[in-house]
Amino acid sequence: MRAAERAKVARITLTRNRRCVNSRAGASSFVLGMSRARCRVRKSRASPPAWPLPEKPELVQGERVILAEREEQNRVLDSLERECAGSAGRVALVDGPMACGKSEFLRNVVERAQRAGFLALTAHCSRTERTLPGGVLSQLVRGIDNRYTRLLDAGLLDSAIALVEHDEIASELLRVFRELCSAVLDRARETPLLLAVDDAHHMDQGSATWLLQLLRRSQSSRVLVVLTADTRLPAVPWPLHSELLRQPHFRRIELAPLSAAGVGEVVAERAGDLAAQRLTADFTAASGGNPLLLHAMIDDHLAGRTAQHHDLALLSCLQRGGPFMSDVARAVAVLGPDATTETVAALAESDVDRVGHVLRALTAGGVLHDGAFRSPQAVAAVLATAENRALMHHRAARLLHEGGAPVSAVARHLVQAEDASESWARNVLREAAEVALLEGKPRFAIQCLELAHGSCGQESERAAIRARLAEAEWRTSPGSVLPHLTPLAAAADAGRLDGSDRAALVRRLLWHGRVDQARQVLDNLRRARRQKPDDLAVESRDIELWLGYAHPPLAAGAQRPVRSSRSVGFAMSSGDPWLHTTANLADVLVRGQSAKAVEQAERVLRDVHRTRGTMWCEEAAMLALVVLVHAGRVSLACDWCRKLAAATSDHQTPALQAIIASVRSELLLRGGEFKASVEQARAALRHLTPQAWGVAVGLPLSTLVLAHTRLGEHDEAARHLVHQVDDAMFHSRYGLHYLYARGHHHLATAHPYAALADFTACRDLTNDWGLARAGLVPWRTGAAEAWLQLGNTDEARRLAYDELAQPGPEQARSRGAALRLLAATNPPRRRPQLLNEALELLEKCGDRYEQARVLTDLSEAHHELNDNRRARPIFRRAWHLAGLCGAASLQERLLAVSGDTTRGHQVAGEGRISSLTDSERRVASLAVMGYTNREIAEKLYVTASTVEQHLTRVFRKLQVKRRAELPVELWSATARSA
Repeated sequence: MRAAERAKVARITLTRNRRCVNSRAGASSFVLGMSRARCRVRKSRASPPAWPLPEKPELVQGERVILAEREEQNRVLDSLERECAGSAGRVALVDGPMACGKSEFLRNVVERAQRAGFLALTAHCSRTERTLPGGVLSQLVRGIDNRYTRLLDAGLLDSAIALVEHDEIASELLRVFRELCSAVLDRARETPLLLAVDDAHHMDQGSATWLLQLLRRSQSSRVLVVLTADTRLPAVPWPLHSELLRQPHFRRIELAPLSAAGVGEVVAERAGDLAAQRLTADFTAASGGNPLLLHAMIDDHLAGRTAQHHDLALLSCLQRGGPFMSDVARAVAVLGPDATTETVAALAESDVDRVGHVLRALTAGGVLHDGAFRSPQAVAAVLATAENRALMHHRAARLLHEGGAPVSAVARHLVQAEDASESWARNVLREAAEVALLEGKPRFAIQCLELAHGSCGQESERAAIRARLAEAEWRTSPGSVLPHLTPLAAAADAGRLDGSDRAALVRRLLWHGRVDQARQVLDNLRRARRQKPDDLAVESRDIELWLGYAHPPLAAGAQRPVRSSRSVGFAMSSGDPWLHTTANLADVLVRGQSAKAVEQAERVLRDVHRTRGTMWCEEAAMLALVVLVHAGRVSLACDWCRKLAAATSDHQTPALQAIIASVRSELLLRGGEFKASVEQARAALRHLTPQAWGVAVGLPLSTLVLAHTRLGEHDEAARHLVHQVDDAMFHSRYGLHYLYARGHHHLATAHPYAALADFTACRDLTNDWGLARAGLVPWRTGAAEAWLQLGNTDEARRLAYDELAQPGPEQARSRGAALRLLAATNPPRRRPQLLNEALELLEKCGDRYEQARVLTDLSEAHHELNDNRRARPIFRRAWHLAGLCGAASLQERLLAVSGDTTRGHQVAGEGRISSLTDSERRVASLAVMGYTNREIAEKLYVTASTVEQHLTRVFRKLQVKRRAELPVELWSATARSA
């Protein structure tokens, strides 16, 4: 029913029943008439709210809310009560943001006033009852006098006040208002009165008119009026507020959200001190000090639930502000970090000023912080009420796109909307995916590209998007690209991929052992290059260079580009820069020029450390580390591995992490740290499963086999060899490492013929591939050892000499091993010289395991020459190094050839050894090696007397009595310092 019609009904009813109030029959007739009128009026009342939630959940729960940080406000109310009791009327407005405890504070005021002898008249306002005439007044005046109770029951007051809503104040209504005011003031002479109105900003106009008349007459009476309101709420016309400000006896009392200390006090009271220490910071951040939200979070904590009460409390806060506040809250939740006053207003289809008012109210109440909800749970609770969330996200994406927002922000909403049917949306998603890949966020890039691919209808565009999707999924796990390989190969055959995408496809196909498909893509790439040499020259040249090192059989059919030694540089090209870098590094390794490329390799590793590139970035990092190793810079390579491992630990790059762990494992193996090597190899297999490793699984597997073999754990090594590997692995460089490791396992388990077959296979492959100078694996030393086990010293000697003739600084390690094998083919008197030379080489490259093997042979040689004085300390040194490596099988061999053990050997702590001077340490280390005083003097260019004096001081500091008790650590300490 329209408002004018309601006023007409009220006028008619008031005229008909004005004279009937004082008689019972008249009253009955009046009630009957008003009941009919009420039926008609109630049909026009506002509809219930959209969310069926209690408006005052803290009161509905039946629990008393703990008041904190309200001492000052209570003191003000106490003062007002005392003044009112002394016949000085007062009015107070308790103002504060939503759900900050105003209702509970008012209830506390009522209870205290009643204990002080006040008669409390209370009323509760509601947004849904703002159009109910006299709703608040009828709550307040009940109980003052029976006459007015009958008046209210008859409905006369309702009908009269309905005229106020239309500015038709009748004389009868003025008389009624005066009588009601007089009744209240008369009662106040008998007993001080407290009129408490909660949520007064929702008071109906008629009640507000009466209350204002009462306030004007109550300045010298014992009437205390306390109202609660949130003056920050938008779209709440409240004329009474401006009138209150003009009253001389008016006081405003502000309530604010709780501080961290107040939150801690409440949590301690309800959940205990321990919970307060643990939860206060989190609860403060999530609730913003809002008491309603805080108590709801405590309820969830005590009940062991996840945000059930919190969500209801949050929605209740929003409901209090009306439907518009709920709409704004949903817009903020949808926009997330992109929410500004302007974007929220545009999404909510409202003006900026009105939205700004709502945002300020939500911020004041602790619901928002810096324009956003305080927790993901709050965002989820608000979005759960949005029926058209996808549409809102799509509208947000368009608004942000048209406003020039970053593509990542626009793409986030498109992904949530799951709609990229328009071309601009797909372009945004593709660009956002590239940004995400550069920022190390491949999972978001995958979401963008999946949506773009699913929404695209053009085959050429779909192929390009799929290629980038494969790149993004490769970042998370190389195994996840398997479903894309066949469609991408078909797209490459149809000419729908550019050169960079084809080159990347070749590597992915070869990584997963799909050699035939890779060969077909390569053939098409080569044909396309011949037809359009200018378009594909860069990618074709670079891929051929890389194939020549990583997958030589596929590069053998094409003529490899010839480069002079001056072309080792890393000039940028128009193609993929990381592919170009990878190609240059591969060319360096194939030509055996690692020593000249150390600086360039470090530059590549610095770039990898700072940036995120394509999947070729991983390959470039691995080859750069291999360059450092082949250049004899193993310690530098170890340092870079540690830096890269730390830099990638927090990024979603398991492929790069796995490669770094695998290279690090091999470096530890070279240094004789076998247990640490095993841990790193296992870490590499944790970062990527064996299936995800593809044919490159030969890298961590070969390291595991070699490390377990040298630890004497042959069963473990055999278990890794049982792992099924793809035959395609043996057509790549990874197969060489696998064959080399398997050959050494066969040697350790006394299968020399099987070992010789593996080492010979390494020889044949490197020769066929033209990688003899690359020095991928030192197969000659392995084959020579196998021939020694078979008793063919001539063949072993020939292979040892061949290995000694190989160039390059990396060959120092293999030359040391070759010298040891060469010594084994010579008579005992010639062995010490060769073994000492081998030991010197191996000490420089830091291979402790090979040093232990050389020392073992040297000790045996001295025993055979009956030079036990030198054999014994060398034996002890070999035993010590074998123990450091964990080489149990080598220690067993030492025990088998000598009765001398470490019994009686005193191990000096690092503190005692560090107390020696440099001169004393040099003398002591040579004594440990078995040199006499005269020999030591000759080596150090000092007198024999000086040597004796140094040794005397060494014996005293180390608390030993003779040379045999000198700790072998002196040798290792001297080697490290050297």
